[in-house]
Amino acid sequence: MVKRRVRGRTKSTAPRAASRRTALCKLATGGDVQTSYFFMLNCLLHSRVHTGIESNSEVYDEDVNVYLAHLLNAHIDPKHLARIADRIAPHDAELFRMIADCGDDRQRYELYRSNADFLLMSVAVFDTFEPRHCNRLSPFHIRKDVYVTRAAAYYALAASYATKLGCGTTPMAETLTKLSECIDSYVRILFYMRGQYLDFIRRYSDGEIFHLERSVDEIRRQEIIEERRNEFLDIYHAWLKTGECELKKQLAESARLLEEVDPTFRFDLPR
Repeated sequence: MVKRRVRGRTKSTAPRAASRRTALCKLATGGDVQTSYFFMLNCLLHSRVHTGIESNSEVYDEDVNVYLAHLLNAHIDPKHLARIADRIAPHDAELFRMIADCGDDRQRYELYRSNADFLLMSVAVFDTFEPRHCNRLSPFHIRKDVYVTRAAAYYALAASYATKLGCGTTPMAETLTKLSECIDSYVRILFYMRGQYLDFIRRYSDGEIFHLERSVDEIRRQEIIEERRNEFLDIYHAWLKTGECELKKQLAESARLLEEVDPTFRFDLPR
């Protein structure tokens, strides 16, 4: 019996081809995610060794390793950041308002957990709350350890809601509780990982920023001098050829502008 062909393949070979396409699709869309997850987990475990805070040294916390690796990996995906953006509150008062407006405990759990994750990543990985380019801190500046304490409190509240939703202790509640109780250790691990494995450069000091800005300003000044000098020469040559009064006025103005940026330039307009 002749088998009917489907787009150049027999019925018997079509399912095999389809499964191969599916496998390739999974490799293309999910392989990188899986690889990046194991990269994060591996770097996290190495960071624990180098900081002297090895896994299970105080309590069993392999689950925290998995949680943090997934959290780090999620921040590679812009879609994840877009999904949680509306849950992040800029300050406590706003978060409490959002909590008050929640319709159920699951929403409250998601809010506390998302904000705790945000604070942990902001302090330990992205250094979001570090003051920049200021010689003196504002009296309203909040120290990073305050944000760490908030993250611990939010993780504890998220754990309590996870317990409530699960009608008892759940694996997620236990993980969040460990994060809350040992937050300082995990901040230290992530901060080490940030510099050693993620290659996040350190922030420039105020003095380095000052000299960098001076260098950039000087480069820009030289560019302006070059532009105005060329403009002056063009007008000067045109005026020598024609002697027009309008060009003479433009020449005087061009000379004045060039003198503003180049104190060494001197030009006496012929009468």
